[in-house]
Amino acid sequence: MKIVVANQKGGAGKTTHCILFSNYLSLEKGKSILVIDMDFQSTIKSTWDEDRDLFDNESLYEVVDVDLANSTDVMNKLKDVDIPVVIDLPGKMDDDNLVPVIEQADLIITPFSYDKKTFRATHVFAQVVKHLNPKVPVVFLPNRLKAGVNYITKEQSNRELRVFGDIAPEISDRVAFQRVDTFSIPTDIKHQALKAYDFIYNNYMQVKYEEES
Repeated sequence: MKIVVANQKGGAGKTTHCILFSNYLSLEKGKSILVIDMDFQSTIKSTWDEDRDLFDNESLYEVVDVDLANSTDVMNKLKDVDIPVVIDLPGKMDDDNLVPVIEQADLIITPFSYDKKTFRATHVFAQVVKHLNPKVPVVFLPNRLKAGVNYITKEQSNRELRVFGDIAPEISDRVAFQRVDTFSIPTDIKHQALKAYDFIYNNYMQVKYEEES
């Protein structure tokens, strides 16, 4: 199963939740997974390398750094991979190399927040995704929500996004998001994170793995 974590808006929480959801699949669900970092910043790969030097524990999963220009070849090779593959994409939409990844995705997780700029970018991204891959399930993940911030109407935003996919339980902002690693789910965000990730897993992944077991 190819799980793509993506949004064209940078700073929406994409890379953070790619790491945390990968940790969740490994720690909470006992899955052997592969993580592919296609973001040009290579944040996940560099974090994984640093964590391997810092911690004595064996890595939860392997992270492979892939140039987006090689996306077609990589996606073709992944057709023969039978474990969950979590893919982090760069925060943009102006690159044709994104197309094969989106076209072959089995699930797309799209972190976002309710500020106007991020919501509008997310809405456009959803339209492009459904044009390229009409059948792919899309789960929108509201996250990093700050107390006291005047967001646009959540009900209206959710109604518009539900045209394209589901809305996962929201995750509020925490300092722990600044120190995410590839070995754990920080305690102070764990309750909300597990609620959101369980929603994604139970609705879009569990049946597939029950059928295979």
